[in-house]
Amino acid sequence: MTITITPAEVWAQLTALVTGGQSALALTSALYLGFFAAAALITYALPRIARPYFLLVASYVYYCYGPANRALLPVLLGATLLTWVCGLIIGKSRRKPVRVAFLVLAVAGCVGILLYYKYWNLFAQAVGGLFGMAGASAPIAPHPDLITPLGLSYFVFAALSYAIDVYRRRCRVELNLLHYAMFVSFFPTMVTGPIERYPHLRPQMEKSRRFSYTRCAGGAFRMLWGYTKKMVIADNLAVYVSLVYATPSTMSGPNLAAATALFALQLYMDFSGCCDIALGAARILGYDLIENFRAPFEATTFSEFWARWHISMTGWFRDYVYFPLGGSRCNLPRHMANLVIVFLVSGLWHGADWRYLMWGLSCGVISVIAKLTLAPRKALWRFNPLYREPAVRVFCQRCVVFVLFCFTLVFFASALYDADPYAVYAGMLRGWDGLAGSWQQVTGLIYDSGIDGRLPVVLVCGTAIVLAAEHNGANVARWVRSQCFVLRWTLYYAAGAAILFFGAFGQSAFIYQNF
Repeated sequence: MTITITPAEVWAQLTALVTGGQSALALTSALYLGFFAAAALITYALPRIARPYFLLVASYVYYCYGPANRALLPVLLGATLLTWVCGLIIGKSRRKPVRVAFLVLAVAGCVGILLYYKYWNLFAQAVGGLFGMAGASAPIAPHPDLITPLGLSYFVFAALSYAIDVYRRRCRVELNLLHYAMFVSFFPTMVTGPIERYPHLRPQMEKSRRFSYTRCAGGAFRMLWGYTKKMVIADNLAVYVSLVYATPSTMSGPNLAAATALFALQLYMDFSGCCDIALGAARILGYDLIENFRAPFEATTFSEFWARWHISMTGWFRDYVYFPLGGSRCNLPRHMANLVIVFLVSGLWHGADWRYLMWGLSCGVISVIAKLTLAPRKALWRFNPLYREPAVRVFCQRCVVFVLFCFTLVFFASALYDADPYAVYAGMLRGWDGLAGSWQQVTGLIYDSGIDGRLPVVLVCGTAIVLAAEHNGANVARWVRSQCFVLRWTLYYAAGAAILFFGAFGQSAFIYQNF
């Protein structure tokens, strides 16, 4: 039998290897690293006054890499121009009705873009169902070919925060449209954030930093750290998690529980790894971005967990949704309602799927119960023998918070892997056969699926090292740069070797890139 390989097939394989097989320029692809290296070199070769303008051009080149993104470029331009013009008028006008009118215009425009590109089909299906029950034709129809622009939620939220901050007099008006456009489209943050604020980034654009070897070396290790978390840990965990969530009705309780707990780690390694890459890249380019995680699994309360997880998004909803609703400065029922509303909006932000909405609702309900029961629980602590030792109390509290987080993540993982969350919850109650039997069910599925037997050891050791290194939200890159030459380069080579030998290549899409 003769095997014929056409030049087109060879080119397709090479393209997938270099680009990561994504329509967008994936952060874990070799092409992205080449693009970033060229952008960094040109940036420092230019005069400091010209650097923001070059980064604007580089950001638009990055955005336009995928053919679908090129067609949606007017969305990015429209959000940028709308909020800049509205911010200009809001900042210069002394008449409150004018200021309010243009703030409403900016909010309506940005929210309208989000609603159309992310929720139009969901809304059209709901309307169609209602009209179908009445025996009438729906006035609107879904758009099956509707494509969401790259980084839509991130650049829209960044642009919207600028208009609101100008209205609140917390941010000066930006007269330079190109500087503002660079803030909205800054390519390291385009894929998965963090969601930047203009008052934080503007001074850094005005005073571009000189080249610093120490700064760039720290940024490079931060990127390497992020690639290790993403490609070595998160992508390998995804193999088992996706296997279990693909057919939850046929899986045993131990496997469903293990997959849910491992999904929490996968989500953290994936998302925080992406943020490490973004922060490291921005640091090399001369910019310090907002830290997005601070050791969330060390939280001892559910509210503290959300103060440590996806900090830029949590802070955005706190400042622009929770506080305007009244926050905690109102009566108890309204305060509790505000909490639930914020989590519902957060769930809806993640996608047009009822499972994301249920994830947000479950987080809101748990937060309300935690607030209402805080005083009685503190009173009962003195009767709990496990809580008499501070170390034991902290450990137990962290375990409870982790279990609650995993409980809510069933909805999140089900939306991501298109599973029935209630089948997952029901399946967790069956098939438990003691500690030894349950452990054998989990390991049996791992080996039967063809997963390399060395991977579980690598994943356990790698996860333990990451969590220990990031204890108390420590800056790993800064710590590494303070070590001696031998230890520093040993860590560099160890991280590089881990990626080469255990990295899951070809799975370059980040989970939060979907949102």
